[in-house]
Amino acid sequence: MSQNMLWTLKQLHLAMEQYGKIHMRRADLTTTQAAVLHDLLAYRERENYGVDLHTRLGISKSCVSCALKALKQKGYLCLKENPTDDRKKRIILTPKAYDAEQELRAGMAAQQALMCRHIPRQRQESLARDLQQMLRNLQTEMEREAKL
Repeated sequence: MSQNMLWTLKQLHLAMEQYGKIHMRRADLTTTQAAVLHDLLAYRERENYGVDLHTRLGISKSCVSCALKALKQKGYLCLKENPTDDRKKRIILTPKAYDAEQELRAGMAAQQALMCRHIPRQRQESLARDLQQMLRNLQTEMEREAKL
């Protein structure tokens, strides 16, 4: 059962990536760039740095760096020097990023609606809780192993 579930989750992840690529093409964003931009918009009230994205999204520091560079070139953000640490640059969203927010949310909502079609609301809510628990389980174990 668990091998089948893991394989299904992997296939789901790949299918979501492909679907996302098709829909993000219109906005000239990769799925990673869209994920980074979405996260920055979600945490707009905080001061954000690349390491924050690495931690929250679970993507490599080099992927974060590439996504930030591309988003900067496309006009979605700018980077501001940190006076206390030359290596850290604060991420500042531009008006273009805020303009893209509705399109990002609509695209994600459409994808979720498509994926959850024919699944009753109560089971969707239960599935969301279970997936969050799976993620917490893995994160806790990775943190534990990193300390060893």
